[in-house]
Amino acid sequence: MYELLHKIQNVSSSFTQTQNLVAQYVLANYSKIPFITITNMALEIGVSDTTIINFCSMLGYESFSSFKKVFIEYAQSELAIYDNFETRIDNLNEEETISQVLNIEKSNIEITLTRPINRDNFIPFINMLDNASNIYVCGMRSSSILMDFLVQNLRVQGYNVTPFQLNGYFVDQLCKINEKDLFISFAFSRYTLESIKALEFVSNKNVPCASFTDTVLSPTYKLSNLTFICEINSYTYQASYVGVLALLNAILTETALRHKNRTRKHIDELEVALEYFDTFTDNKNS
Repeated sequence: MYELLHKIQNVSSSFTQTQNLVAQYVLANYSKIPFITITNMALEIGVSDTTIINFCSMLGYESFSSFKKVFIEYAQSELAIYDNFETRIDNLNEEETISQVLNIEKSNIEITLTRPINRDNFIPFINMLDNASNIYVCGMRSSSILMDFLVQNLRVQGYNVTPFQLNGYFVDQLCKINEKDLFISFAFSRYTLESIKALEFVSNKNVPCASFTDTVLSPTYKLSNLTFICEINSYTYQASYVGVLALLNAILTETALRHKNRTRKHIDELEVALEYFDTFTDNKNS
């Protein structure tokens, strides 16, 4: 399926205006395609059934059904998550678990930190942070861990940063974000629909957007002004975010260097507040 999505991106210049609407929809909503009819898809996009059929034909498919089959097979393989888990676990040598996990995590960090797109976007992203009036960070499910980590540490450095909370008021929160702000998205396969729609919403408002994801075929890639591609390989059912955290640590190191005095001031204020609330145990009396 990823080959097909990549092909759509590469040949998009040959599409008509309406076919490009179909292409954009497919790239952003490919997880929905196994469960949608051609008529409903046409209604959502605002084109005719014929436009979608011609789009499929240009990609070498005889019908929408044969095109859709590619996405159905992908969905079935993704849903077999525990089967995939067993396959990966079977490849592990029980006596060498720590060494093998160490190797894969070292690879995740090295690939993420040396990837050209990440190197190129590093300083521009720092500039985006510094130029934003308000920073909003979005991360659903397991990505919420990354959101919390970045929010907490940027806040200590004096940035005006807010986690994007998926609650009853998330639409209100999205509506108040404007072009002077920055919206940061963490989204890794399998991508949550809410996080993609939130990014799409603010992107359409011309809000500067940056994303952390796992491939250029991610639906967040085309919706963002700047993207970091992170390696998340793992032996278990859960993706590894070690590479992402290493990249975030590099970013936080750079911002701390830029704003030494501001960071030191906030840390001193935080220490006073933590002491006031008796946050930590006193190991001296242990």
